[in-house]
Amino acid sequence: MIISAARVDDLDAVLALEESGFAVGERWSRESWTAELEHPDRLVLVRHDARGQVIGVATFSLVEDMSDLLRVVVAPDSRGRGIGGSLVRAGMDWAKAVGARRMLLEVRPDNAPAVRTYQKLGFTALNRRRDYYGTGVDALVMAVRL
Repeated sequence: MIISAARVDDLDAVLALEESGFAVGERWSRESWTAELEHPDRLVLVRHDARGQVIGVATFSLVEDMSDLLRVVVAPDSRGRGIGGSLVRAGMDWAKAVGARRMLLEVRPDNAPAVRTYQKLGFTALNRRRDYYGTGVDALVMAVRL
């Protein structure tokens, strides 16, 4: 399986992942993903399976010495196989290489597989952001030193 920088050609596959990973009100639009791909301070990574199909995507931002993990989506039939973790590790390597000292993320506290993955990668919980994902749905803010 190969991790590479996403291209505009990957956009339809990324949008299909987005549909499979998030409820309608939580999905990023085509315009949002296009902006991620075109933004100079972003890295969008995709992971392909042996057939060349996109099975995971992650996007990261950089502002001075701080990087943010903005989104990770893995195809439902590929979850639990380390795909998301491999994308996050690659993003952490990129962030460190371009001068970031720390990476932050927000995750739903009830997304136990994601929280476990982030903890395995060294992320620790900092606090909660109330109603981050909508009324009554908080976010767990996590960070790791790079």
